[in-house]
Amino acid sequence: MTTVIPEPVKELSISIHKILVAVDLTENSEYTIGYAVQLAKSFHASIVLVHVFEPHPMYEFPNEYAYDMIENQRREFEMHLVDNMDKVRAAGVACESAFLDGEPAERITALARQMDADLIVTASHHPTLLARLFNLDKAPQILHRAPCPVLVYHEKDA
Repeated sequence: MTTVIPEPVKELSISIHKILVAVDLTENSEYTIGYAVQLAKSFHASIVLVHVFEPHPMYEFPNEYAYDMIENQRREFEMHLVDNMDKVRAAGVACESAFLDGEPAERITALARQMDADLIVTASHHPTLLARLFNLDKAPQILHRAPCPVLVYHEKDA
């Protein structure tokens, strides 16, 4: 009988210093941010919270009311992002935020390259069939464009 001796597993050193956390600022974002905070604490890393504002196209003739509505929504999202940044800092993790405009997957991965992120954390909210058909879930798009590892957070109860 021959005894097979397995080769030793090479030890890999994982160093995570900068975590980019992409959030859509829905209620689910708080769970994603909480998970990222725990990761940051484990690795003594800092977090950059990022939201990409992607206003819905206007199908009717744009007017002042429509522009005001979009601007108010933008301000509301910016304030919500700052509130989340303050919560992360209160949890003892160094945190900055970035509020960007444009196509989310493109802007998030560009920021990850620019800041030399070690990890991107984002969420997938189990989109409907229709959302998948129209490519509305951004997590797969981020995953395929990312310059670093991507962790896609799923809530346990989702």
